[in-house]
Amino acid sequence: MTMIKLSPKALPVSDPRKDKDDKTATLFGIRFSTVDTDGLVDTLAEEAVPRGAGLRLLVTANVDHIVNLRRNERFREAYRFAWRAVIDGTPVFLYARLRGLALPGKVTGSDLFPRLIARLEPGVHRILLVSPTEDTSRRLYERLQQMGFTDHIVMTAPPAFEDDKRFARWLIAAARRQQTTHLILGLGAPKSEIWMHEHARQLPDCYGMALGAALEFYAGTKQRAPVFMRRAGIEFLWRVICEPRRLARRYFVSSWSFFRAIAEDLRGKTLPRP
Repeated sequence: MTMIKLSPKALPVSDPRKDKDDKTATLFGIRFSTVDTDGLVDTLAEEAVPRGAGLRLLVTANVDHIVNLRRNERFREAYRFAWRAVIDGTPVFLYARLRGLALPGKVTGSDLFPRLIARLEPGVHRILLVSPTEDTSRRLYERLQQMGFTDHIVMTAPPAFEDDKRFARWLIAAARRQQTTHLILGLGAPKSEIWMHEHARQLPDCYGMALGAALEFYAGTKQRAPVFMRRAGIEFLWRVICEPRRLARRYFVSSWSFFRAIAEDLRGKTLPRP
């Protein structure tokens, strides 16, 4: 079956040889974009992915990402494939600042998602969201419908979606049929980034993002940390309080490997290569 590659109406197609944000800062061997949240939203909303460019994967690094990158080769490959990398987590951002990197601030998925959705236009952009629960999917669908979107798709991922070939075929077929412009997975790392990287050639020309709990915060099925905790950089404590069985080990045991990553980075040793 031949698929016709379409660009969103009224959107300029960006030149793949040029990019508004061509400044990067390197940390852990990763080239991080120096764009702020507003600048990134501008690009995602105003520039269509060029025909034939395929998936443009955005990765948002936090401590859990850095820890997983040290031991997961498939995750490292997804990062190398990524169109752009930004810093999400406070510890990663503070370390970048200590290293003197010129970064304007964090770009958190939970802040990026609502700003991006507010900028996308019905009839111009085609959104495909994948959430972890039926309740979240229903609420997201209804909210986008209220905003005027009529060709949006919201799917609920099955358990262990990353190994479910039937779901993969279904999701890819839906994205190609819709000619998705923005594919956003709210299913957690590193499985979301790996899935998008390994299926990139089957997906249409679009932006791909794995934004974790951002979809649930937006839908109201999870409560985000109070503003003062976000500003203080301790939002992770709120998440542990809300989901101790799932997150306590991640934040209080596995995350210690982050300090080993810092030590290796200070010695000039980058993330392992395959």
